[in-house]
Amino acid sequence: MSEARSIDVAFTPAEVRPAGVAVMLDVLRASSTIVAALAGGYARVLCCDGVERAEALRGPERVLAGERECVPIPGFDHGNSPGALGAGRGRELVLSTTNGCPAIIAAAEVADEVLIGSLVNLDAVVGAIAPGVDVTVVCAGTDGRFALEDAYAAGRLAARLEGEPSDAARGARRIAAAYPDAYEPLAESADAAVLRATGQADDIAFCARESVFDVVARVTALAPGVATISTGTGESGEALGRKHNQHSMADA
Repeated sequence: MSEARSIDVAFTPAEVRPAGVAVMLDVLRASSTIVAALAGGYARVLCCDGVERAEALRGPERVLAGERECVPIPGFDHGNSPGALGAGRGRELVLSTTNGCPAIIAAAEVADEVLIGSLVNLDAVVGAIAPGVDVTVVCAGTDGRFALEDAYAAGRLAARLEGEPSDAARGARRIAAAYPDAYEPLAESADAAVLRATGQADDIAFCARESVFDVVARVTALAPGVATISTGTGESGEALGRKHNQHSMADA
């Protein structure tokens, strides 16, 4: 009889370790924005590790979006609000965010497969994880620190998966079980306070909705500083990570 799969939670990207599947969470707001973009007709989301990288990808049929300190980036078409992207109509969304985009790239460098998860596509993510594959749920956190909303969503996801949970996964499950609904932990978080202070409180309620999008978003390609996300399939994160490292050595 085969061993039960392991279920782990990394409360910050610094804790991420190799896994069969990494599910990256940035509930407020990058992962919710990515899922909403793909649900809204964008063909792909190109997640960039910096503003200059995103600016370099500007071109026809590409829409730039992102934030720094929760505020929209000057000169970009949109901020990081998942409800304000408009219809994609086959275009590509180029996204640069403070925490979520770097966390996605970091996870893709070590995991065989990276899925983008949030509360808004919780059912779809659970259904996309193959039985028996080791899973690490990666919380983007905030500036390298623990984020309540991500830990809550990680606990909700870990509770839905069968397998042997790590202590971190058990802790995340306890956090999730402490709240009667999804809105409360999101609204209590430090990130929510910043959204309210910057006039973006509507995003809290948007991101607290559960399983409203039947979208499985996954990393399908990785280049230096850019992770491509779509609903299709691509090379494994392990292979993508090798290519990334090869490119990095070639560029050095």
